[in-house]
Amino acid sequence: MNCRLVVLASVLGVASACGGGAPPVEDSIAKAMTVESKQQKVMDEAKARDREIRVEQAAQKKEQEARRAAELDAAAVMPATMPADLATACEAVMNAHDAFMKRGAESDALAWSDGRRRKMGERRSACITQGSVEVAACQAQALAGDPPSLAETERTEAARLLMARCSDKFGKT
Repeated sequence: MNCRLVVLASVLGVASACGGGAPPVEDSIAKAMTVESKQQKVMDEAKARDREIRVEQAAQKKEQEARRAAELDAAAVMPATMPADLATACEAVMNAHDAFMKRGAESDALAWSDGRRRKMGERRSACITQGSVEVAACQAQALAGDPPSLAETERTEAARLLMARCSDKFGKT
């Protein structure tokens, strides 16, 4: 058995002396660490790009929300002439709401026409229940326009946002 070990040791010794053996362990470790550090660098760069994209998207969303809020505030104003009473103001809100819904996308207009009379009655009841000529006048005025930031919003949601802004601005607190 000892002969075999001596022969194996001498073969390995000759092979390493001739430079045909495996590279030293330190070189293998150094190469592995270099590869690992390159992979880590790539991962860190990818994380940084992802973070930049998220920050940019958040900034764009914040800017869009600010633009929408400004447009809603600009739309929520009192008309030049105020209605005489609550019934007149609520009639104006109903008509403006009906026209607003019909000006929307075809799918929104079709959804509005399905059950339109019931929806108009609900709008009248909500207006009368609110009991504010100022809010109703503002809502009628706001629904007469089409803020650009609401163009992609579903029509019922757009109308709700406009009317809510008027309630917030001119409603009794």
